[in-house]
Amino acid sequence: MKVTLLFASLLGMSVQALADDAAKAKLMEIGKTNYVTCSACHGPEGKGVVMGPTMKMGPSFDGSKIATGDPAIFALVLLNGIQKEGAEYIGPMAAMGATMDDEKLAGVMTYVRNSFGNSAGVVTADDAKKYREQWKGISGPVTRAKLTELAAKK
Repeated sequence: MKVTLLFASLLGMSVQALADDAAKAKLMEIGKTNYVTCSACHGPEGKGVVMGPTMKMGPSFDGSKIATGDPAIFALVLLNGIQKEGAEYIGPMAAMGATMDDEKLAGVMTYVRNSFGNSAGVVTADDAKKYREQWKGISGPVTRAKLTELAAKK
């Protein structure tokens, strides 16, 4: 009896792991497809498109604390964009919230968080919906200072 229960428990865990892997694979595919827009500034390899000796269109995603940190903050960046500050990047990051439904937002987040040398958690469409609701009171692009402030609170 104990062996049967142990086997059933292990089988259940295996089935759940397969379902989780399939869900992640689907999100990764959705993310890869929709990352095309992001690649205009961040590049197809996520290293940031270089525009001259000292400027980039967007930062690298490899080891990005914004992309791999708190997914709610990463969602805020994608939903609202980042305000132009300083001379490190050519322009502001465009808000992508209106161009992506929750599944596409979750896919892009999962793809970036698990590509380009990164390994972070999956973001589901339900998570994306929750983040969209969480940040609905913030309009316009956020500043890097605001992102740092939010990250410090977590």
